[in-house]
Parts: sequence; C-alpha cells; structure tokens
Amino acid sequence: MILSSRSKICPLTCWLFLGSISGLVGAELVLEKVPPITVEQVPAYPENLARYYFGAQVEAAPQSNPIANLQLSSKSEDTNTAEAALLCDDPTVGYALPKGSTTLLVSFPKIENLDSISFLNQGAKGDVNIAISNAKLPPDSPQWRNVSQQALTSDAVKAKIGPAEAKYVRLAFNVADPGRIAGLGIYSTPTVSAFTMPRARKLSVDEKSETFALINYSLTDLHAKSRAAYVSSGDDLRQANNMIDDQPATDYSFASSDATPAAIIDLGKVTTLRRISTLYSPRHVSVDFFILQSLPGAGQGNKAPASSPKTLRLDDSALAKLTPVGSIMDEGSGRAAINFPEMSGRYIMVKWTPATQQDTAFSVAEISAFGGNKTASLIASNTSSASREEVASDGRTVREGKDFGEAKDAKEIPSEAPPAEGPPVTLPQPPPFTFVPEVSP
Repeated sequence: MILSSRSKICPLTCWLFLGSISGLVGAELVLEKVPPITVEQVPAYPENLARYYFGAQVEAAPQSNPIANLQLSSKSEDTNTAEAALLCDDPTVGYALPKGSTTLLVSFPKIENLDSISFLNQGAKGDVNIAISNAKLPPDSPQWRNVSQQALTSDAVKAKIGPAEAKYVRLAFNVADPGRIAGLGIYSTPTVSAFTMPRARKLSVDEKSETFALINYSLTDLHAKSRAAYVSSGDDLRQANNMIDDQPATDYSFASSDATPAAIIDLGKVTTLRRISTLYSPRHVSVDFFILQSLPGAGQGNKAPASSPKTLRLDDSALAKLTPVGSIMDEGSGRAAINFPEMSGRYIMVKWTPATQQDTAFSVAEISAFGGNKTASLIASNTSSASREEVASDGRTVREGKDFGEAKDAKEIPSEAPPAEGPPVTLPQPPPFTFVPEVSP
C-alpha cells in the first residue's frame, strides 16, 4: 500500500469511529447513474501503450533498478526506486527522480502510432526532453527525433507528440530539485477498433516479484469493459469514466457542495480483488473502500446495468449494512491505497469525506483495483476470437483504422452480447489434382 507519511491506515475495528465523523449520520447518500459511453466520447480514451502487459519495457540511466526491487510501502512514504512502477497500472506508486540527469527509455514490441505522453510530477523541478525513434539508439545519439521540450510543471505534465510512428521513446530529465513521477502514459492514436476490441494483454511473470504481479494490471480499466456506474454529483455525469481511463492527467469533478463524494465502479462481472487505490484532490479526507456483490438499494441480484435504477438512495439503514474492506485517513497527500485479504465482488464503491467543506470542487483522477492476476487469466480475459479487422464483439461492426471523424451521431456503444452458436466449421474439399506439362523449346 502506497501512502505518504501524512496518511494513516485505519483498521476495520475503528470503522465505528470513522462512521461518526463521516457526516453521514442522519443523512442520505444519493447516487446518480452514469450514462453509457457514446461513440463520440471514445476518442478521449486512447490505449496506454506504456504497459508491461502490452510488451513495453523501460530502462533507466545512469541508475537502473530491477523489477524485483519494486516496493509497495504500507505505513510510510512511497520509497520505490524501481522504474518498473511507471509501466504498472497503479498511479499511487511512483518513481524517484534524483537531482541531475536521468534518462528513461521506453520500448514497444513493434512500431506504434503515438499521439500523446503524460505523467504526474510530484515536486521535481527542471525540464524534460522527449524524443522518438524507430531504431534503438544510444541515449545521447543525435539521431533521436525531438518532439517536445518543456518544464516540469506541478501535477500533470502533458505533451502532444503525434500523430507519429515510433518504437522507442526517450524521456531525458534535467532535474534541479528532486521529486517523484508516476502514472506514465504513452497513448496511441485513437481508433474505433482499439476501444471496441482492445488488444490482448500478455505477460510472463515467471521472473517478476509478487509486488509487481499485484499492481501490474488494473481490473477497473475502461478498455477491459469496466464502467463508472454511479456518482454522487457532478456537472457532466458522462465524464465519470475519466476515473478509470488510465489517464491520471484527466479527472472527474464532483459538485463543490457535495459533502461526501462517492463513486461506484462496475467491473462487469464478479471478480476477486486484493487491493484498491485512488488519486484525488489533495485534502484532509477520510477514504472508505467497499466491495459489493450487487448494487446497494437496487435489490439483491440486480446485476444488469441496463435495468439498474437511475438513482440509488442509501439511508442510514442501507449504509449500516455496508462494511468497508478498509478506510484511510489522509492528511493531504491526494492518494490512498489499501491491501486486504482476497474478496470477490462485482462493484467497487469509494467514498471520500473531507474534514472541512471547501468552495472548490473535489476531483478524482483514478480508481484502480487489483487482484494479482496470473498470466493465463490475463490473456484469457482479453482475447477474442474476432479479428481486429472486423469487430462485432460488442454488437457493432467496425473496420480497423476507421477514425472518429466519420461518427455522425452520438450512438451508445451496446453491451457485449454472448457469442452465437452454430454448426461446426468444416474445411473445404481440396481441388482436384491437375497435371500441367511444361514444354521446353
């Protein structure tokens, strides 16, 4: 679990105390249903190619630390020094950026169409140069093609680099004041097929650490059919999926008058979980994590998103029946993560209770959940028999390479339908053998 020194873990035994300060006694928690994603929204959710399960690799120079050294701290600051954290799905695990020059080289299995790069900066001051190449070059080679040079601003650093083709991306940091970076994203040029049929996620974890296996793959990924189901407030509920888009540089803002922001994430099916993490506005706040078998207040067994109610109302009685898997008191770090014994559920609910009401809106950048998946299950859950040339797994037929400029209507993306049954496929009869003599002059 990654927390700053200002974050404290509250065990389940102190939940009654947290309940007394949460501001929910005598109040009702009202959650509004998030509208389905439309085709017009899909360009905002590109795939993050900087992930081990897509075959990406990262090297740091002059100092590199192996994946086996990846660390998750439980009751202290994030002290991880392994660059492998940047290619994992937990944005609360950062990478220490020391004073001086540091180069990160990210490589892909093949040449990719790239569009943008972003990462979170926590305290580092200096600048970063971003360059790309189709061939592996020495870090100081003049053959790198520079695509961005900018200062290390606070919070999110973003760079538009495409459309461009590259197999290698170099990030050269010149740091005056040390800090930490996290949530690295190198995003592909969005296409319809990339969203409706995400590429298979494959990974060999034989030589990796247990810590790496735990945070490598988030089960709340929007491209893995997870969806933001309900939120307690917000001006535009359609943007709620920003909380699970693997883009820590984007966020979802709750109403400034919302005393207890809350969100429910639908994983799409019952899933075994071991860890939940979240990034949000830095405030003094208590964070409560829940794993639910069904939607609270919607009746037992109601698991079809299309038939779920537009509004969930949780009164004192309904809230009393919900037991969190854990709670955290954060004094301003803006991140929280908690590990717990394996527990299964389809829905995740996260509730934030700020210590004091503020005029500015409370925003959430990411909610991630992990189950420590093995390679076999990782591949099986993301592999489809449909080809990338013609995708019909979600009820729509889409050609590879079609861009979003052709979408004329904001049509809802249908839910994935079960595969149809049919007669077994037989091989065609071989053609008759014909001998054609060749006559030489």
